[in-house]
Order: sequence, then C-alpha cells, then structure tokens
Amino acid sequence: MSGLLEMFTDFVCPWCYLGEKQLQQAIDGRDIVVRYVYFPLHPETPIDGMTLQQLFAGRNVDVEKSQAELGKMMRDEGLSYGLRTHTYNSNAAQHLAKYLEMIDTGVEAEIARRFRAEVFLAYFARGENIARPDVLADILLKAGVEGVEVQQALSDTAASGELTADWEYCRNNYVTSVPAYRIGGNWVRGCGGVEVLESLIRAEHVD
Repeated sequence: MSGLLEMFTDFVCPWCYLGEKQLQQAIDGRDIVVRYVYFPLHPETPIDGMTLQQLFAGRNVDVEKSQAELGKMMRDEGLSYGLRTHTYNSNAAQHLAKYLEMIDTGVEAEIARRFRAEVFLAYFARGENIARPDVLADILLKAGVEGVEVQQALSDTAASGELTADWEYCRNNYVTSVPAYRIGGNWVRGCGGVEVLESLIRAEHVD
C-alpha cells in the first residue's frame, strides 16, 4: 500500500538539510510519495542576506562555536558543510522549487529532487546567496536542469500561488518550525533520525 508523506521544510534550515537525507533513508524501498511543503523560516531576511551574528543577536548564542559543532555533526553524517557567516532569503529558491515541481511530471520527480539537493549544497556547503537569480541559474546548471529560465520561472504566478498556499497550509496546520513530517494523522516534529521516521511510516501501516 502506498502512502503520502508530507515534509515541511526550508532551504535555510540545517535540520531540514539533515532531515532530507534521513527521510530518503527511511523511505528507501517503500512505496511512499513525498510532498514537500515549504515553510517561511526567515522570510524577512534581506535579499543581500544578514550575518549569523545579526540573525542570532540577543539570543545568547555563541555563533562560531555552534557553527563549528553543527558543521562537525553534519560532516559526520556524510553531508557537506562549509564555514558559513551569513544567512540568505530562501523565498526565490522555494518559488523555483514549486515551479520545477509543477513542470516535473515524471513519476520520481527527479528534476525537483536534484534541484533541492543542489540548493542545500549551495547554501550550506558553499555559503552562496540563494536569493540571487544568477546563483539559482548556476544551481540549475549543477542539477542538470535544462530549458528553465530563472527570471521567467520566478515571475510565474501559478508557482507563486502554490508557494503562498504552502505557507498558508503551514499556518493552518500549526507548523511553527521545521522540519516536520506528517503521514495520515501522525506527526513527527523536529529532526529525530531515521528510526523515528520509520516508526512514523509503520504507524500508518505503509510499506
């Protein structure tokens, strides 16, 4: 029996980066369709970005120490993670992801999958500004996506409507942080690991 699993995510969330890998491990060999719902983690971030010091100002966070610890953990998990100093606005990347999902009619949604993977690498491994159209164009190139013009895609009103619907869907389902996962009536909130996600799937008797 197949099942629909929703992952609530954002490209600037490190736990979503890790959670995506864990999800792929959890669903490997299972008849699961994943629907990605994009969440506005820091929608107020300027297009030129802000430093991590600015992002965490007043939160009693040792940015350098936390980044070092996070980077080590990510690399231990087999993920590329570079020395990051800034955060960037993810709205354009989310919009482009929705656009690709709309035009990617393949069963495996391979185009959108490759794009998501490359956005995470651009942001977390290379520290690139994923709000910039030229950076997004380079990401498409690295993902092997042909025939998509970034400015045209970012002007697509249908994709914009889909993204707005995602954000509203998050609000309606009381999603206030990511990652979060839902299949049927069961939820997992946070990055709990592969076994937790496997338990979520088993709870719905989907295999």
